[in-house]
Amino acid sequence: MGQRVEQFFTSLSKRQTMLLLTSLAFGSSEALEAYGHLAIEEEELLRHRAKALLQIPRDKRVSLLVQEIKRLVTQRRRQLASVDPKRLATVLKKERGALTEVVLSALPSDLADAARAELGGKQHLKLKHEVKPDILSIVRWKLEEAVKQGAPQVGTFRFTDLLTLQQRELLAVCDRMGARVLATAVAGLPDEARTEWLGKLPPDQRALAVRAAEAGASRRLTEKDAKLVLDMHGAIENPSQGLRSAGAQRIARACVAQSPEFAQRMIERHQNELGRLLQRWVREERGKPIRGDGGRLDIVEQLERLAQKGIVDRPVRLPPPIKPPPGKPAAPRLPGGATPSQSKVLVPPPARRPTGNVAAPRQPTAGARRDPIAEREARKAGVGRSAGAVPGYPGPPRETNSQGKAQQRIMRDGKLLDTLPPKRRPTSPVQALPRRKEPAPSGGETGSHRSPVVKGSRRGPGGGSE
Repeated sequence: MGQRVEQFFTSLSKRQTMLLLTSLAFGSSEALEAYGHLAIEEEELLRHRAKALLQIPRDKRVSLLVQEIKRLVTQRRRQLASVDPKRLATVLKKERGALTEVVLSALPSDLADAARAELGGKQHLKLKHEVKPDILSIVRWKLEEAVKQGAPQVGTFRFTDLLTLQQRELLAVCDRMGARVLATAVAGLPDEARTEWLGKLPPDQRALAVRAAEAGASRRLTEKDAKLVLDMHGAIENPSQGLRSAGAQRIARACVAQSPEFAQRMIERHQNELGRLLQRWVREERGKPIRGDGGRLDIVEQLERLAQKGIVDRPVRLPPPIKPPPGKPAAPRLPGGATPSQSKVLVPPPARRPTGNVAAPRQPTAGARRDPIAEREARKAGVGRSAGAVPGYPGPPRETNSQGKAQQRIMRDGKLLDTLPPKRRPTSPVQALPRRKEPAPSGGETGSHRSPVVKGSRRGPGGGSE
């Protein structure tokens, strides 16, 4: 039943499908007379599909029609949620104030405010009655169509989009490709045989075959070769099935040219009569050499034409993610969400003064290397080196005197000087060098004076000691 249902709506646009469904759901057999106001080709096509649907029993037909109507309504794209306010305002400028207010009141507040600002502060009208949901749905539908016509076409087709097509859309591609494949063979048939053959096709396939035969008349085959090509696809006994088989062969050849895995995925996606056709032609095309792109570009072109007619929906592609510019790596984030410049770990707080009587020694800076020789010299010097002068050495302990001022205790050889006996206490932990009493002569020999450090030695003219 699934394959048969898809046959009813193949090659129909969304408008034609909804017209067929609603006319049969509410008008039943009287709907055939209502198609008289349409164009000849469209009237013939809808009459043919309506007669086929009326052959289904009433209880099954009504449920089928309602199901298809719900599917079309739920799958209809909602374009007003992301429409540009300028484009929406351009469409609403041509409408009356009451209709504009009805549309703006039904939109989200942000979009309505932006559109109202683009309209130049149009006066806000107060509606006396609420609009019925059915009327509001029709207004929204027409507005979406108007916005869609003015919007630029985004998203071009790729050959891999065949995997996303519904079965009725893929059948429409098969019909168009089959008409192109059999164009020279149909043109090579005699006039009477060609007219008889075209009369067995449904209206949509007949229109495709006529146009393709007219385009391929200059390359027509001989009658013998034409019948051989048609018989290869079984198109002499069943023209409609043969035309679709020729199109399935072209699609199978392009799928094999893409990759064997892609062809297998196409077969697995359609487990029905169309899938069996694809499986047959994929098996035959695998052993043949691939010429050019295998016809993939031609199929993409047909997808574009079907999208222009409203039979196939264009693909929706998301923009690629924004990458940071080269040369500027993104700043690393810390567990708390702060950047390194805001981190308290990399920016230490200022030092605090001790509050007690005893001054707290300075702690060595994180990452500083200790120098044991410098620490030992600092301990020997005592007060000669201030606390913190040597990295990693906190300095001698401090105490406070009776006036409350900090007083540094002097150490010598690792012991406090005030604990040593008076005889062993030096007058000064560091002895200063004596100064020279005689100034250095401006000329003459420079080695005639005594050394202030070494007693009893004199430097000669060569700088050596005598």
